[in-house]
Amino acid sequence: MIQKKILEKANQFHPNIKLEYHIGQNLLFLDIILHNNNGQLLSSVYHKSAAEPAVLSFLSDHPRQIFRNVIQTALMRPIRYSSTLEVFNIERRTIRLMLLYNSYPSTYINEQFQRFFMKYTSSSSSQSLLPLIANEQEFFVLREKLFAQPSIKQILMTKSANTVEIISNVQQNGQTTIPITKVTVNRKNIDKFINNIFIHCVHESRFHDLQRHIHEIHDSFFKNTDYRNIRLIVGHRNNPNLNFQLSHKRPRASLLKDPLKKSRYTYSNL
Repeated sequence: MIQKKILEKANQFHPNIKLEYHIGQNLLFLDIILHNNNGQLLSSVYHKSAAEPAVLSFLSDHPRQIFRNVIQTALMRPIRYSSTLEVFNIERRTIRLMLLYNSYPSTYINEQFQRFFMKYTSSSSSQSLLPLIANEQEFFVLREKLFAQPSIKQILMTKSANTVEIISNVQQNGQTTIPITKVTVNRKNIDKFINNIFIHCVHESRFHDLQRHIHEIHDSFFKNTDYRNIRLIVGHRNNPNLNFQLSHKRPRASLLKDPLKKSRYTYSNL
């Protein structure tokens, strides 16, 4: 087969690149599953059987806009990946069950669903109590609008590429850059942190690799530039809660005194 020879040749390009071919009715590609229905390709969201339906719990202390973003992102994914309205409705019900499983109120889910559909559609069906898409044509219009918008990952990649391009153009063209000068203070203890940048993040166990990722991003942009002498220091800040307040805040001295002990001492003197 010609396709097989092309893949075998591509596998020899780099040892870390391994391409495989698969022939069948269903095909998995990243988080999309493709179905061959009598020559017509249908796509839907792929769910791992071992993965739990877990998202950010509604009971956490995150800002309210984070929960809105969770629901909007969860809806955008099946709209982009679902090829028919029937497949999307199945995914929509799956999203609702996932949100209910993570303690999201049903009224809040309906409100965010309605707000999302009203943002991209003008149909009266999205203004009902249970926000739905009326027909297949309305779903295709919504899908085309979301396809025209870049994803969050594409926006971040574009910003990173533009930043790297600006830095490289400045270095090649010899444009004027802001010099880094070291200030000398006439005192014994010179400030040793003058060329340091401190970043403090709230400590969470799910972000245990955040410090390493921040250093990698910093080095990828400024390693071979005029700002390479600036040292980045990432520190952690405790997440304030009731346990932290009770264990680290000493009560007033009047509360620490034992009134019974003082009264017993008074009676003994009498």
